[in-house]
Amino acid sequence: MSKPCKLTDHSTGESLFMDEALEAIWELQEKSGTASFNDLINMMGHHSRLERMQKTGLFSLSGDAITLSEQGHARARDIIRRHRLAERLFADVLDIADYEDDACRLEHALSREAEEAICTLLGHPPRCPHDKEIPRGECCAVFTRKIKPLALNLREMEVGKEGRVLFINVPAMDRLANMGLVPGAIVRLHQKKPSYVVEVDQTTLALDEDIAQGIYVKQQG
Repeated sequence: MSKPCKLTDHSTGESLFMDEALEAIWELQEKSGTASFNDLINMMGHHSRLERMQKTGLFSLSGDAITLSEQGHARARDIIRRHRLAERLFADVLDIADYEDDACRLEHALSREAEEAICTLLGHPPRCPHDKEIPRGECCAVFTRKIKPLALNLREMEVGKEGRVLFINVPAMDRLANMGLVPGAIVRLHQKKPSYVVEVDQTTLALDEDIAQGIYVKQQG
């Protein structure tokens, strides 16, 4: 599970503080369906800064419950998207295990163009390394491939090639894991029709097309 960004202190700029507070609100709502102002204070501190932030119209309060405005929701969605794409970049491309602090910094530095280029490079991943949803971007809707993506699903992989599994986004994840098909595993694709046949650690598996579409790999060679 990812840890909250903690780049804020008394000298932190208001815009950066607001981004991190919105990120915290998003994750509180994602975890339990609601976000309370008291929980936000416990996470962020700076009671007066949060009250000033409320007055900007980014969120409203009903009792202790926080509701993001349309503007606040859009801004929170963007910062969450950039953070989780940064996590995938550090974990999958740079192979860095302890990346959280770097991801927290990068989320504030990425331009929209850089964000979309990273997303395309990664193959428009649906989830972060902690299995949390990555909000979709315009590049995901268009699915532009100006940059050759790092991540291919098994449908796009070449027969006879091997690949390292980066992430899996299918309902049958537990069943696949029991057969050794997990992130980090090396798979070889033997055929695509009538089913997708792959070899994983000397075990041969036959997969339906909808399952193959949700398994993303970095093709080797």
